Amino acid sequence: MKISLGNINSKFDGFAGLSQLYNLIDSCKDRTCEVDMSCVSWMDANMCAPLGAVLYRYALDNNIILPGLNRKLELLLQRNGFLPNFGFDREKKEDVSKTTIEYKRFDNNELSSFKNYVASHFVGKGIPDMSRQLHRRFRESISEIFENAAFHSLTTDGIFACGQYFPQDFRLDFSIADLGIGISRNIQEKLGLFVDDENAIVWATSGENTTRQIEDGKPGGLGLKLLKEFITLNGGTLQIVSYTGYWRFDHGNFITKRLPSPFPGTVVNIEINTADTQSYCLTSELNADDIF
Repeated sequence: MKISLGNINSKFDGFAGLSQLYNLIDSCKDRTCEVDMSCVSWMDANMCAPLGAVLYRYALDNNIILPGLNRKLELLLQRNGFLPNFGFDREKKEDVSKTTIEYKRFDNNELSSFKNYVASHFVGKGIPDMSRQLHRRFRESISEIFENAAFHSLTTDGIFACGQYFPQDFRLDFSIADLGIGISRNIQEKLGLFVDDENAIVWATSGENTTRQIEDGKPGGLGLKLLKEFITLNGGTLQIVSYTGYWRFDHGNFITKRLPSPFPGTVVNIEINTADTQSYCLTSELNADDIF
């Protein structure tokens, strides 16, 4: 079976294209599936996380072929380490520009490895100046997204991550994807609430709701709340996809849409505005004499 893939950007259309790709692959009865890349003239490298998730499950028992890669895209996927995961005999290229965040699959119990991955790959990629305490909390917030995927999704396929710094576009994008049960089903199974996929994301991102119990005196769900607050001030964007639900948050507001076909799990994409020259700290670090 041969499936054509178009451009893959960090927008609704990009996620819709990957969702459609999954459903076509899922219907493939052949042992070999060709994902024709000849029409892909552009790909946001962070989208390797959901793309890798889509291809991973089928590739366990079947052959995935990616013909038609143009040279520019092939070099990109060599630099971030994506190609060797899908049968390409290509050694990883050195990332001279230091703009890639490596494509990587983690097992659910590899939180420590994920934390080290974030700590090493986020250095020197345009993140606005933060106090040491906020920087630690910021990284903890990203790690909580990983923990949510490991805790909530019940995935047995692992968790996928990838990112890219776009210095000319003044943005840093980082995506985390899983192939789990999705947000709406998790809410249904944990709390008995029946909500559609879009409203399930709204519920989960409200800052007041969580299906996680308090652990070590700290309730779950605080990581995404901090990220939303930072993204609002920074002028960045948060996007979440879960099955047919699509949620986008920027400038303090959110929109939801329904994907034409379901993505087989959940994706969180964080887009940081690297043109931001402000310095940030936690409000708890401020003195009464500080000027806001």
